[in-house]
Amino acid sequence: MLKAQNDEKRDVLLISHANPEDNEFTQWLALQLAREGYNIWCDLTKLLGGEVFWDDIEEVLRRSAAKVLFVLSRTSNNRDGALREIHLAQALARREKLTDFIIPLHIDDLSYGDITIELTRVNAMSFEKSWAAGLATLLEKLEQDGVPKNPRFTPSAVNEWWRTKFSAETGIRHEPETYLSNWFAVSLPEHAYYHTLARRTIGKIEVTAALPYPAVQDGISLISFAKAADLAGSLDADLYITDDSKPLNTARLLETTDFGKHAFRLLRLAWERMLAQRRLPIYELANQVKSFYFPKDLLPNDKAFFTGIDGQRTYRAMVGYSSRTNPKTGVTKKRYWHFGLEARPMVHPTPAFVMKPHVAFTSDGSTLWTSKKMLQSARRSQCKGWWNNKWRDQILAAMAYLADEDGVIRLSVGENTSLDLCKTPITFTSPVAYTDPQILREEELEQLPEDYGREDDEDDAYADDGEDEQ
Repeated sequence: MLKAQNDEKRDVLLISHANPEDNEFTQWLALQLAREGYNIWCDLTKLLGGEVFWDDIEEVLRRSAAKVLFVLSRTSNNRDGALREIHLAQALARREKLTDFIIPLHIDDLSYGDITIELTRVNAMSFEKSWAAGLATLLEKLEQDGVPKNPRFTPSAVNEWWRTKFSAETGIRHEPETYLSNWFAVSLPEHAYYHTLARRTIGKIEVTAALPYPAVQDGISLISFAKAADLAGSLDADLYITDDSKPLNTARLLETTDFGKHAFRLLRLAWERMLAQRRLPIYELANQVKSFYFPKDLLPNDKAFFTGIDGQRTYRAMVGYSSRTNPKTGVTKKRYWHFGLEARPMVHPTPAFVMKPHVAFTSDGSTLWTSKKMLQSARRSQCKGWWNNKWRDQILAAMAYLADEDGVIRLSVGENTSLDLCKTPITFTSPVAYTDPQILREEELEQLPEDYGREDDEDDAYADDGEDEQ
């Protein structure tokens, strides 16, 4: 029964969470539940449905709470304030005989074995893999338990709250702002060639031999940035290039023909050829796209130097490791991470490579893991604190390693012809600037404890209790 002694009605879903670490999930959950018609009490959504808002959480627990939804995370699991709320809710549930009064919502990689003793006898709902799936399970539970709804909480009430809370102008600054992209411009050769293939004997015209430079066959045409003489000596014995090859303007071909699809393949082949020449190891992703990675000891101290966005010379580690302890065996091992890049060619709106970062893992510095489950778990724990500036600098450092002294990465496409790839990304300028309204003010940051934002580096693959080292 949801109705408690001496209470007329319990119809409030009280959301307890760690503030500010779990705010994003909490606000999302509150709005989703409000859209479903549930009366929500949450410090992030005051007056969402025009309800009276009590600042005293104990008042809400004693008078109106039908359920306490506890956002269970690595932070809230050890946060005194959140645990005090749970302790109070448990005492109230025992006294008032409220069934399933507390519902923990497990949202991150907190090990179930490490959940606070306050909640060890309560089944937690899983939100860590999918918020949407967790919400569906929660809504089913609320429906089964007969939690009443409130007509003031509707989709329109949520929309009105959002418009009031987040104005379209909020955070916008009317001044230009420059952004770095992950597009790296490439200069295409002035000329391309459609070489006509012929056979000395009767048979199918098909290039099967490995060629020294990127080329794409289309029917009886061999399309390349390389001249006929650069390719002729490597063709199959029965094939040859006729003498009608003429240089064609690359820019004009891109504008007037379907050369773009061929240029895409030529860029990809040129990149892969460069990796092979540089003896950079390659691993195939799930979609069969090839990405290279830095093996241990390829670079001195596994560090790549580059010029940061502040104009200062600095470096980033391309390989690092963590110490991992298996809780079952007590054996401590090293887990190496290796930074890598996938380069996706782009022809329109401008010739470029779109760089996508990846992280691979080994146990010995060279032999890549193949277990998808271990890789997923390791990436989640290793990279959870890698924000945009971290990924940006890793990419810049990797590109600087590939570049010559003049700052150009040259991809050979002919005897004396190359694609010139810039080591720095294309930038874009927005006519307006934007500051996220939810970013903490400096004075708020100064009030946070010294260890705020520091994350333990645990991992399901080894249940780590070690720390990262580079």
